[in-house]
Amino acid sequence: MTPTLLTVFAISMLGAWFGQASPSRTYNVLGKRQPNLIGVFITLITVVLFSGLRNNIGDTVYYLHTYNLDTENGMDLPAIGDKAYLFQLFQYFLHQANAEPSVFIMICSILTLVPMIWLFYRYSADYSLSIFLFFTMGIFASTLNGIRQYVATGLILLGSKFLFSPKKTDFWKYLILILIASQIHSSAVIMIPLYFLCRRKAWSAPAMISVAAGVAGLIFVSMFLPSFLTLLEDTSYSTYADGWFDEGGSTGGANILRVAFNIMPTVLAAIFSKQVRQFGPVADILINISLVHSAIYILALYDWIFARFAFYTYAYVILLMALVFVAVLRSRKYRFFSFLLFGAYIIYFIIDARANRLNWYASDFFTPNNTMLFKFLYLN
Repeated sequence: MTPTLLTVFAISMLGAWFGQASPSRTYNVLGKRQPNLIGVFITLITVVLFSGLRNNIGDTVYYLHTYNLDTENGMDLPAIGDKAYLFQLFQYFLHQANAEPSVFIMICSILTLVPMIWLFYRYSADYSLSIFLFFTMGIFASTLNGIRQYVATGLILLGSKFLFSPKKTDFWKYLILILIASQIHSSAVIMIPLYFLCRRKAWSAPAMISVAAGVAGLIFVSMFLPSFLTLLEDTSYSTYADGWFDEGGSTGGANILRVAFNIMPTVLAAIFSKQVRQFGPVADILINISLVHSAIYILALYDWIFARFAFYTYAYVILLMALVFVAVLRSRKYRFFSFLLFGAYIIYFIIDARANRLNWYASDFFTPNNTMLFKFLYLN
């Protein structure tokens, strides 16, 4: 475990605890006091700096290399209909402004992380607990890989208001956001059927049938999509044959420990359904999303590529787990169990960070001998 990541985790949690200890006078949609904005800002600036100043980890090297090549060779204005049109257009304007590759990574980090932290601020039953889970469930580490897909995720998270809204007309606003996000990463369209799957009473027969049908559809698509896309390669629709997922093929199933921690919120929500669902329609939506998330991870045991769909649901699973803690696990009856869970999450955080090679984290700013302003984020 790199001491840098531990420091970022510690500073982020201090900001979250400060925000929670001195809450603002406003209430979120669950009727809980929102944290003060100073604490939120401390957490946000810390995670954005760590993420935005990196120069390796995951596919960061690939994106930096591609950006540098486009700088050297020149980048043409992308045409409407090109793969990831909006993402290409974004890079084109950065090149026109002579922006450095590090600026590109920083902006992508902002577009990814600001919507997530905002979602926790606006919808969490316990903001500091959500930040804790954001790190210990490995989701922050996950955002350091799959840059383009996480930018699309960030855009969709900004539309959470429409996802939770009881107004049926808000679907069209949500749909517009999804279609825009699909021009960044085409897999964003999965949120269209998910919208209809999750907006039912949790654990009801229609909800369970809908989720089962959705998962069956996901299996069907995953089985036949590669063959279908191959047929498109020599047609005018060949642009759609690229980029459903980020580069790279399957390398086997997901780690069983990762799967267990990702389905745990759904299991606990099922055990304590009555207590959790007293938070109303928002809880129902979170439970149904978490059901789909769990199904995705169970499928990922067969092939890790399924887990790419979970990028869009991670943040909502955190919100559900925070609900479980607030509704049940903080009571004296379950206090010992909650301590065990906290310990398990800390251990998983360390294991997952090593699995994601965050001990290899590198940056031009986060180095033992640097004299930059950000040196305080390094412990050595």
